[in-house]
Amino acid sequence: MMLREVFLLGERLAGRRDARLRRGLVLAFVEALTIAAPYGVVLFVVREALEQRLTTTLTWWATCAIAVSVLLRLVFSRGAMSNIFTAAHALMGQARIRAADHMRRLPMGFFTRRRSGELAGVLTTDLALVEDVWSHTVGVFAASFALPMLVGLGLCVLDWRLGLVVLAALPVALVVLAATTPVFVREIDAVLDAGADVSARVVEYVQGIAVLRAFGRHGDVYQRLVSAMERLRDALIRADVFPSPLLAAFGFVIEVSFVAVAYAGSELALRGSIEPGVLLVFLVVTVGVVQQVAGLGVALLLLRASQRALGRVDRLLAEVPLAEPAVSARPIERFDVEVDAVSFAYEEHAVLEGVSVTFPERSLTALVGASGSGKSTLVHLVARLWDVPRGRGAIRIGGVDVRDVPFEQLHQHIAMVLQDVVLFSGTILENLLVGRPDASREDVERAAKAARAHDFITALPDGYDTVLGEGGGTLSGGERQRLSIARAILKDAPIVLLDEATASVDASAEAEIQRAIDELVAKKTVVVIAHRLRTVRRAHRIVVLDRGRVAECGTHDALIAADGVYAALWREQERAKGWRLARSA
Repeated sequence: MMLREVFLLGERLAGRRDARLRRGLVLAFVEALTIAAPYGVVLFVVREALEQRLTTTLTWWATCAIAVSVLLRLVFSRGAMSNIFTAAHALMGQARIRAADHMRRLPMGFFTRRRSGELAGVLTTDLALVEDVWSHTVGVFAASFALPMLVGLGLCVLDWRLGLVVLAALPVALVVLAATTPVFVREIDAVLDAGADVSARVVEYVQGIAVLRAFGRHGDVYQRLVSAMERLRDALIRADVFPSPLLAAFGFVIEVSFVAVAYAGSELALRGSIEPGVLLVFLVVTVGVVQQVAGLGVALLLLRASQRALGRVDRLLAEVPLAEPAVSARPIERFDVEVDAVSFAYEEHAVLEGVSVTFPERSLTALVGASGSGKSTLVHLVARLWDVPRGRGAIRIGGVDVRDVPFEQLHQHIAMVLQDVVLFSGTILENLLVGRPDASREDVERAAKAARAHDFITALPDGYDTVLGEGGGTLSGGERQRLSIARAILKDAPIVLLDEATASVDASAEAEIQRAIDELVAKKTVVVIAHRLRTVRRAHRIVVLDRGRVAECGTHDALIAADGVYAALWREQERAKGWRLARSA
C-alpha cells in the first residue's frame, strides 16, 4: 500500500504516469520467481537423493535448471533495473521542471517567506533522495517481499505445518517494523529540515562573503554555518542510530523463524510426521529466505523517507500561484496603464492606500517619493509580480484588468529593469537574449548600442561571447545596469518599467543611460522610479507618492510652482549637492 502511495504521489508531482515504473516492478516480481526456482530444484534433488533415486542425468538436468534460472534472473534483473532507473530519473526530472515553473508563477510574498537555499534543497536534495531510493530500493523491496511469499506457499505444498511457520514470521516482523516507522519518520523529517537549513546557510554565506569580510563579521556567520552543519550531522546520526534497536528486533524475528522451523520440524520428524529429507529441505530453503528478507526492513524505511521528501515537494506545488483567468480577456490593444483605487499590504503592513493614477501610452512617467512610499510596490503590481486583492482596486492595461490576462500573454507586453540587476551564468549574448531568444545578432547589437552598452562589451576579450560569472560580478554596477536596459530594449515590449535604473552608476554612465531611456519614450509606455529628481526633470508626468498615497502629479515646473512635497524633495536634494566634508582643525 505504501509503495503504491509513493508512486502515485511521485507521478502526481511529475504530472504524468510512466509505464516503465510498473513494468519494472512486474519484472522485479518475475525476478523473484527466478530466485525462488532454484529452491524447488534443491527440494527435488534432496528428495531424490534421500530416496536413492538420484542419477547423473538428474543431477545434470538439475544443474542446467539452476543455471537457466540464474541467467533468467540476470535478464529480468537488468530489465527491472533499467525500467525503474529510467522511470525514476524521468519522473523526478519532470517534477523538478514542474516545481521550477510553478515557482515562476507564485506571488513574490512566497519568496520573502522562504530562503533561496531552502527552495534549492527541495528541488535538489529532496528529489535526489527520491531518485536514489526509487532506483536502488524499489526492485529490492519487490523481490524481498515477493520471495518469502512465493517460497512459503511452495513449502506449504510440501508440508502445510512448516510452511505456515515460515509464512507467520513475515507479518510478525512487519508489526515490529511498524513500530520502527514513527521513530524513523521523526528523525528523517529532522534530517530533511536540517539539510534545507544547511543549503540556505551555504547560499547565504557564499553570496555575502564580500560583505562579511568588509565588516569583519566572517566569524559569526561562519559559526552559524558550522552550527547548521553540526545539526545536520547530529540528525543523520540519530536517523541511523535511533531506529537501530527496532531494526535489530525486526532482524531477530526473521532469524527466529529459522529456529522455529528447526524446532517444529525436529518435533515432527521425531514423531514420524515428516521425513528427515523434508526437514532438511525446509532448513536449507529457510536460510536463503531469511537472508533475502533481511533487506526488507531497510527498504521499507527508505521508501518512507522518499514519501516524506515527496511530501515537501508536494507542499511547494500546493502553494497557490497567481490566479489565471478561466476565460481569456479581450486582447490588449492599447498600452496606457490605469491604477484604479489600489490598496495593498504585505501581510499586515499597509503599503498603498487608494492609489489612483494613470500612465499614458507612449510617454515617460516618473514615480518619486521618500523611501517606503510604495513606488516599487506599485511598479511590481503593474507587472503582476503581486496581485491586487479583489475588492481592493484594479490595474488595467488598455482597459483590461491585468488579473484577467493570461500570465504569459501579460508578460509579453512588459519589460522590467530592476534596481538589483539579475544576470545569469553564461555569455553576455545569452543574457541579452533572455527576453527574446529568437533575436538576431544584429538586433542584439542594435539594442546594446541604444543602451550605451556596445562599446564596453566589444572591449571585453570575447565581446558578446564573454562568459559572465554568477550575477555578472566581473562587471561594474553601471555595466550591469546597461546590460539590463539593453535586454529590455531588445524585448521590444510596449510597456517598460524602470526601477531606479541609474541608482548604481556614476555621472557619465547616468547620462548615457538617460539618453537610452529617452530613445524608449517615443514608442513605449515608460514608468521610471527615481530618487535623484534631476534625472526625471524632463518626464512628461511626475507622480509623487507619500506614505502610500498619491500626493501630487504634474510636470517638474508645475510641481515646483505648487511648492508641495515634490518641491520640498527638490530643495533638499539641491542643498545636498553642496555638501562637503569638513576639514579637521
